[in-house]
Amino acid sequence: MNFISLKINFPQSFVTFAERMGLREKYANRKLLKAEAAFRHQPKIPSLESVKKVGIIWEPDEKEAYRYLKEYFTEKGAAVNALCVYYNNVEFATDTNSLTPKELDWLKFPKEGKITHFTEKQYDLLLNIALHQNITLDFVTLTTRAKFKVGWSPNEKNYFDLNINISQNQDALFLAKQQIFYLAQLNQKTSK
Repeated sequence: MNFISLKINFPQSFVTFAERMGLREKYANRKLLKAEAAFRHQPKIPSLESVKKVGIIWEPDEKEAYRYLKEYFTEKGAAVNALCVYYNNVEFATDTNSLTPKELDWLKFPKEGKITHFTEKQYDLLLNIALHQNITLDFVTLTTRAKFKVGWSPNEKNYFDLNINISQNQDALFLAKQQIFYLAQLNQKTSK
């Protein structure tokens, strides 16, 4: 009886052991670096007026910022596709794609095929409004096919073409407005 119970609990025990030893994070970062090497990304600053396809990565607490960006780009005639990343079992948004804890592997990467409907689309612009980046969000940002990627991370190593520092005001709506502001500023500088 004890032997059977040990077999059943082995995967969870291993995950706990790997987490305590820091192995999970090390292995996940290694896997992320391999994924990065496989992707070729040449950033191209989009004109806010010519953006036709926008991808938004967000978390449930950032619903107001998500709605702000969705409304902003929809009014400009752009198609908006979003991916909401959940870390707890909460009510799911009905107007967006989602990624739940059950759809992540033990390293916190999305399981095979769970996000391809989002990442394989060719976006003019990808906006990540998550306030706390982690391995899951890094992987989604890295693998999403977008001409230009914008977000915020305090980490020097991130997957944004434009990393907006909001460390003094960590608010998703503020980040969303800053993303649009800085894109407009870049448009002015590149159009001269």
